[in-house]
Amino acid sequence: MLPDHLFQPLDLDRALDRAYDRGEERAAWDLLADALLDPRARGDAGLRAYVEVLVDEYTLDGWERDTLAVLGELADAEPGLRGELRLPMAELHAQLGEEETALRLLRARQREMAALPEAERDEEFYPAAAMVAGAADPRFARALLDEGLALAMGLRRPEATVRYLSLLRNRFGGAQDPAVAAYLAGSAEPEPELPRPVQPEMPRKPTVRMPYPPGADLKALEKGFREADLEARVAVVRIATGGSVAEADPAGDIAWPPGRNDPCWCGSGRKYKKCCGSPV
Repeated sequence: MLPDHLFQPLDLDRALDRAYDRGEERAAWDLLADALLDPRARGDAGLRAYVEVLVDEYTLDGWERDTLAVLGELADAEPGLRGELRLPMAELHAQLGEEETALRLLRARQREMAALPEAERDEEFYPAAAMVAGAADPRFARALLDEGLALAMGLRRPEATVRYLSLLRNRFGGAQDPAVAAYLAGSAEPEPELPRPVQPEMPRKPTVRMPYPPGADLKALEKGFREADLEARVAVVRIATGGSVAEADPAGDIAWPPGRNDPCWCGSGRKYKKCCGSPV
């Protein structure tokens, strides 16, 4: 049974950090799942944020069905969250190749959004849902972004928001919308920049450029980085066979460690947390 101090309000951050630092991502997943379904978490304002953490940060490849089961139980325990859970569930089904199920969930959420007043709709749903739907049904993705654009313009959102949605719509084959062009052309003058707090300049550690030649043992390199008592910042440098670090362009250096959701430094294209940064 989880200790009471994790609840009222729900606060799992330190416990999750400890588990992750020990390389126990499954333990962290179990903690999140148990906490979300615990009766002491019912009605907690932090549930939505921790659902996102569970799906985006702690659901490794192969764990999607486990997370779907948790979200299904949570939807039964928290009927008020059922609609909001459709998007993360759709994302997981899409990752499993179950596009029809994913699209069905997204269309259900789309209908729920349409029934709400504009001010109560989740603006982030439209681009996120379009990204999930785009590979299987680009036309549906465009329709979602049309709705997102109409909502953003109706609520007089900043030019950058509307431009982003428009560019994303173009990515899925949408033509230039005259209404969007008119909105952007008539945008208010840029807001004056707020004064930024001046941070004291801190001495920076020197950077050590670590070579990464073709065929290197990536797991061993990762393990060495983790265990090293580093007195300097590290940059991983890809070099050609027979090449040297000195010849490599510093613009291609990769700072280590990357963010957990950043592309892995090994070049696989996967997120760091699901590649070299995964403890499993």
